[in-house]
This record gives sequence, structure tokens and C-alpha cells, in this order.
Amino acid sequence: MKINVHIVISIILFAFLAIFAASQIPKAAAGISVEELKDCNTIFYDEITPIYSDCIYYSNYTLCLNTSGPNTDCSLKQSQNNIKCKTELIDHKNRTECNPLNSFVVSIDKGLTIEKKEIDFSSWGVCIKETENNCLAVICGTLEGGSARNGIFNGCDGGKSCQKFLFCPDGNKVLYKASREDFVAEDPTYKLSKLEAKEAAK
Repeated sequence: MKINVHIVISIILFAFLAIFAASQIPKAAAGISVEELKDCNTIFYDEITPIYSDCIYYSNYTLCLNTSGPNTDCSLKQSQNNIKCKTELIDHKNRTECNPLNSFVVSIDKGLTIEKKEIDFSSWGVCIKETENNCLAVICGTLEGGSARNGIFNGCDGGKSCQKFLFCPDGNKVLYKASREDFVAEDPTYKLSKLEAKEAAK
């Protein structure tokens, strides 16, 4: 009986911890989503599979008995040989290849309308997206500011210059940082060109 009580208590404790842990997982604000624009092409190709099987090869030849001289008393004969033969199965296939355009489109559901903002960082640097305090954050860095290298986001710590877009249920913000450690609306040490979240095509 004591063992059963311990099992029941363990199950209840485990369920409580699972619910608590799930509640701690950050979630993006409802009605706010982001899409990375891509250029996609469909490529058609043939996949060829060789098929090997047993075949019979027929060979025709002339047999002459030469009973009354060369090439006399001849007849047409046929022989057969078992050989391995190969055929091909051709399967027509296609695949889709996509290349990122280095541009995010953020959709914000306003109830009666959906607001769309595009952040084009193709000639600026690298941007990543993440959830932050029930908001959708797009954080951008550049090689010039030390926050991106070889097309990879390199973080915003250690005085690296970055720009952040925050899309929240109660409004949007654009924040900056350079020599400081935190993002603010105005940072006089931020000297890079600024990205804009422009109206995207509906």
C-alpha cells in the first residue's frame, strides 16, 4: 500500500512539473507571425534505375558439310545462349530548390485588417527572429558593426552594433545598440545605416 501511495505522489508531482515547465516556454504574441521570403524553382529530372535479368541470345549461322567441295551441302542453324541483360526503369521526378532572399515579412493581425511589414536586409547584413517577452523580435547585425560574419549572425554582445525590431500586441518598436550592452530607442554611439520596416505588398 505504501508503494502505491509513493507512485501516486510521484505521478502527481511529475504532472505538476510538466505543466509548470510548459508554462515557462516563451510563445510569440498571438496574431503576429513572420515569414522568410525565398526564391523557389522546380527542377525536373529523370531517375534511372538499372534492372538486370536473365535473357536468351539467339545466334544464326551457316553450317556447311562440304560433301562435294567447299561451301556445299550448307544449312542455316541457330544457337541460343543464356546471358545477363540490362534494361532501365526511368522515373520522372521533380524537386523544389529555394534560396533565401534575406527578407522577412511580419504579419500583424489587427482584427479587421492584417498589417504587413517587410524588413529587407539583403544589402545590409544578417537578421534572426526570436520570441521576446510575448513579442516577436527581429535582431539584425552587420559585418561593419561586428555582429555578422560570412552571412552568419554573430551576436550583439561586447560592444557590437545591432538593430532590433519588436512587434508586440500593444505596438511596434525599433531599438539600437552599439557600445552599450542593452537596446534603446536612441543610442548616440550607433553609427551604422538604419534598416526600415516598410509596408509590404498585401
